[in-house]
Order: sequence, then C-alpha cells, then structure tokens
Amino acid sequence: MISYTHKDPCSDRAHQQMWYKPSPRIRTVAAAERAVSIVERIRKREDLGQDNDETRLFAALHACAFRAKKFCEDPKAPADEARRWACRWRRIRDHIVEQNLGLVYSMMGRLRLDHASHDDIQSDGLVALVRAVERFDPWRGIRFSTYACNLIVRDLINVSKRAARYRSLFPYQHDETFERTTPPPDLNTDLYVERLRRVLDRNLAGLTELEFDIIEQRFPSDRPKRRTLQQIGEDIGVSKERVRQIQMKALDKLREVLDADPVLDRTGT
Repeated sequence: MISYTHKDPCSDRAHQQMWYKPSPRIRTVAAAERAVSIVERIRKREDLGQDNDETRLFAALHACAFRAKKFCEDPKAPADEARRWACRWRRIRDHIVEQNLGLVYSMMGRLRLDHASHDDIQSDGLVALVRAVERFDPWRGIRFSTYACNLIVRDLINVSKRAARYRSLFPYQHDETFERTTPPPDLNTDLYVERLRRVLDRNLAGLTELEFDIIEQRFPSDRPKRRTLQQIGEDIGVSKERVRQIQMKALDKLREVLDADPVLDRTGT
C-alpha cells in the first residue's frame, strides 16, 4: 500500500490523528465486522462489490477510527488491538485515496497555475486529497468528489499564491522559465539580494537551525548545488511536504524583515 504521511499510521498514538463521525452506525459489531471484511478484500486486491460504494467505504473508515480510539483508551484492552484498528483505518484510507487520484490531476488540468512547479502542485493536491478523505462526513448528503475537489482547488490556489510571493522574494531562484530568457540587470534587485544576504548572515529573521539549513540548501549561491524538497526530506527524515512547509515559514520570516528594511524602502524596491 502507498503511504501518504511520514508518521506511522499504525503507531500507538495513531488514533489521535483519526477523525470520525460520532454516529451510532459505526459503533455496532456489524459495522466492525464489515470493516474487517473490507480491509481483507483490499489487502488481497479482491473485488469489493457493493462494499466499494462510497458511503460503505467511509462508514468502514469511521468504524476503524472509532475502534482504534476506543481500545487505546481502554486500559483493559489488549495492547496491540488499537494498533490493529489503526492499520485497518490506513488500509481503507489509502484505498479511497488511490481510487480518487484522478480528482487531483483533473483539478490541476483545469487551473492555470504558472507560479508553482509541477511537483509542488502535485504534492499539495495529493495532500489535500488525503485530508479530504480523512475529514469527509459521508452522512451529510454531499458527494465525496464535490467535497474533495473544492478542497483541492483551494489548496492549489493557495500554493500558487505562496509560490508567487517567494518568487518575488528570490528573483534569481532556479526556475525553468529563467533558463529560457536572460533578464536585464536591475540594481534594485541586486540590492535586494545583498540585503537578504545580510539578514541571513546575521539571522535577523530569527530562523531556527533547521529553517536556516533548508533555505541554504534550497537557494544556494551556486545554483547547481540547489537541492530538491525530496532530497532534503530524505536527509532529515521528513516528508517532502513537511520540508516545503518549513521553507514557507522561513520565507515568511525573511519577507517580514525585508519589508521593514529602511534601505529597501528608500530605494522604492
């Protein structure tokens, strides 16, 4: 199965990451047995038949989350029972995500997102889809595709806006469009880069050691040494999406300091 998070969904604290609708329909023994049956058929890659219905799959997902939390909070329950239900929850969640991957690519095709890279857009779209699966209420009368598409579109638009903001902050960062054309020299841009280097050298933005390290690797003075989000994530043991989040937080700190820089303000940058 595909894993979409860097945390182990089968850990003893997995229930804390699971949301479920407190419905009587997921608390019954029959609901638990149906969830176990669905998980077994997913594991064996068998046809789910009528259980592949949207409502049935999400009901099973919520039943697993309910059981995982219930057994984790029960001191008399077997130690590994909560873990088993957490693993079942993950199986069903991943199955639903895989069945709906087309929604991400469909929304990517409909939106014109020029500022962000294809990898970042795809990564954010997948994260949005996973979050939609984990937070969807199947009993509200809304189709999952409608709910997920709205969430994906919102996140893709936000990532495009963030990319546009830090592209203006780092005008010389590596980008395929910059390789095709050579922009004319701009003294104000040079000054901006020089003031940015001053902020980094003195750590005037209060970056943490991890934030500083990621910024240095993502935007080195020697472009060929620039590392991808995936490469950095593999080195420090977190997901590509988590590296991107840390990067965006660091860039926000840098932008705040540069916006208040009186030298840049006087030059009209």
